[in-house]
Amino acid sequence: MKNLLKKLMSPKTRRRILELFNRIWCFVCRHLPLRNRVLFFTIRADGKLLDNSKAVYDALDAKKVIFAHMLPHSVKIKPLAYYYLLTSRVIVTDDYVRYMRVIKLREGQKLFQLWHACGAFKKFGLDAPSRLKRAEEIATHSQYSAVAVTSEHCRKYFAGAFGIGEEVCLPIGLPRTDFLINGSSEMRNRVFERHPELRGKKIYLYCPTFREIKGNKIVYDPQIDWARLSGELRSDEMFVIRRHPIMDYKLCGGEYTNIIDLSDESTLELTAACDVLISDYSSVIYDACLLDVPMVFYCPDYKEYERGFYLKFPDDLPGETVTESENLISAVRQAKENPPVSRIEKFRKEQMSACDGSSTQRAVELILSWLK
Repeated sequence: MKNLLKKLMSPKTRRRILELFNRIWCFVCRHLPLRNRVLFFTIRADGKLLDNSKAVYDALDAKKVIFAHMLPHSVKIKPLAYYYLLTSRVIVTDDYVRYMRVIKLREGQKLFQLWHACGAFKKFGLDAPSRLKRAEEIATHSQYSAVAVTSEHCRKYFAGAFGIGEEVCLPIGLPRTDFLINGSSEMRNRVFERHPELRGKKIYLYCPTFREIKGNKIVYDPQIDWARLSGELRSDEMFVIRRHPIMDYKLCGGEYTNIIDLSDESTLELTAACDVLISDYSSVIYDACLLDVPMVFYCPDYKEYERGFYLKFPDDLPGETVTESENLISAVRQAKENPPVSRIEKFRKEQMSACDGSSTQRAVELILSWLK
């Protein structure tokens, strides 16, 4: 039947029919009872919640349901999304909810944004290049009841990026930071239990973020001579790669015993286990600063990086910036031996002051205040 419909109707006609069906279904859902239920909605993974939402989900004693499906959503999935979005009293998300561009929440509904990134580092939303029109970007974020941010300093940046009032951005911290503050030793031990080859080694964790041009994702070349880097490493040093989830390709061109890719592991746990973090424009630096982990910023393309920053780059960063791969390991060793303690402390106070180990509790209390 599906193939027959494709033959009988043009893509434009099929799209119009689906849009009509969605409008009718939304009308039906809006007239169903509003459930005293919390919907955890994410497009960042299939079938599971990531750290922020999972922390709140596990701590919340209330009726709750998970919708976790990466884009694009199939014809079968979309009706379920509309149903949950229009019949749940509270919606918790950690990324864009594109459905908000076409539906208006009902009276009494609340939309809580637990944005996946800490702090105000690289520009996003309305402040960054996007494939969305400005009106689409604004519509995506305009219905937030609350946005969790990590410090008073960050409120104005999130408000500007989402096109919302600053009063909606609440400095209550992000729940996943509780794991680091309250359980970093346990997290470190779990990494060593799964990877005993890392015990007794100095762990240099490389966490680059994805790259894009005009809002379109591109393959990133870190411009590293991997054979040379492997040869530079001492017997007590390990170079661990943790790619951004969007990077579905390898970064290391070769197989080396002292360079391993652990991209299937938790970034939080690897950060707790590492001796030095190597990053570029990734928000993982905020996790590292909570643990006083020294950092090196390897940015061979920072002059071409199009997102822009909310801080003065690289002067405000809590670590040295390196643009040539041949200088990377020496900079990492220097950071390990002489960490910039005062720079890390200043950065943490400005960007992460609301993260004190109780962010999950505050998020749960806010949700419970909305439930009837």
